[in-house]
Amino acid sequence: MCGYCSGLDEDGNEILEFTFPTQKEINEQSTPFFWACWDLYTKISVFGLPHGKGWLNERPTVLRIHQICVAQKNRYESWRMKEGKDLEDRE
Repeated sequence: MCGYCSGLDEDGNEILEFTFPTQKEINEQSTPFFWACWDLYTKISVFGLPHGKGWLNERPTVLRIHQICVAQKNRYESWRMKEGKDLEDRE
């Protein structure tokens, strides 16, 4: 699992990059809303969209939650392949 380390670049723009989160940061993310979103994402990944009538007939919030989860999964996998491959497991 990865987390974000927020910082500022030379121009004062916020930058986000992956880093290993602390246990406290992980616990703070474990909310009922997060787990409901994760459940929706995994069900769509396995079974498809809830109503089976295409994305135009789904609620925008359902599509947005799935889009965010897919984007974060892809971002993590990219980070893991580039930066995390040489990292040892933490205790």
